[in-house]
Amino acid sequence: MYKEIGLSPMAGYTDGVMRELAMEWGADFAFSEMLSVEGVLRSTEKTEEVIPSSPCRIQLFGSDPGRMAKAALKLKDVATWFDINAGCPVKKVTRRGAGSALLKEPGKIGEMIKALKEVSCVPVSVKIRLGWESVESERSIPPILEARPDAVFIHGRTVSQGYSGSANWIEIDRIAGTLHREGILSYGSGDLFSPRAVAEALDNHSIDGVVVARGAIGNPWIFKQARDLMELGTYEEFGLSERLEHFLNHIERLADVVGENQAVRDLRKSFAGYTRNIRYASNMRKEYMKCDSLKEVRELFRVFVSDFQVFK
Repeated sequence: MYKEIGLSPMAGYTDGVMRELAMEWGADFAFSEMLSVEGVLRSTEKTEEVIPSSPCRIQLFGSDPGRMAKAALKLKDVATWFDINAGCPVKKVTRRGAGSALLKEPGKIGEMIKALKEVSCVPVSVKIRLGWESVESERSIPPILEARPDAVFIHGRTVSQGYSGSANWIEIDRIAGTLHREGILSYGSGDLFSPRAVAEALDNHSIDGVVVARGAIGNPWIFKQARDLMELGTYEEFGLSERLEHFLNHIERLADVVGENQAVRDLRKSFAGYTRNIRYASNMRKEYMKCDSLKEVRELFRVFVSDFQVFK
């Protein structure tokens, strides 16, 4: 059975360019950055900047089912799928009653699913965690099953864990089995930082697919590498010169959207990923933080990689 590998929504990362790169490198789908329901309804500048300009899977976070439905109506021309964020553990989200705070009111998650299905003709899903302090799926899953989403995305940690410790794939498997008995798709996430981790998750667990989050930052080829590993038994590794060439492509494409200087600054947070596990790259990462233009970036790379032809 073919299992999908998607790009998870990540605030500040999964903009249009990152989504395009992920798809070009073999992702089966890609989500937008999570959008605030209130930001959508009020047309705030911050939210308007991240609303996709072309059809895309969209994740929403909010605390009121009715207002979420209204936000979905405003986004109907660009949304190909709606996902409800009931998994984000960040306090500025949860203190508004959104994100993983919804796990304390699982009935409201069901109401949100139903509200979106009433106003939208595209698939509706929800992203959850295993529970708040401990695994509480017996409490959170029944209202979701009753609401009949098209899919559930399961992050294998509790809210209190944040991103510490290890993802509990045994519990993901158990929840997936419950969903499958009701004909609902299941996708797992957590600790997918390498092609082998992705391949093993798909091979060893009864899920319909996975979503890669932090493991795709500065590493958009993880989708192709994982697929190649599953189908061919091996995958291509990239050296420093190739990674920097791909990073330049990322900057240039983002510069077409936000301007050169902004693109260079925005990708400071991704550069560590592009140079991960490369010997002697730490000094280059430090120097990159000082760059403000593409010219400076090219000069930096020329100094560190003398045989990289594109910089000659």
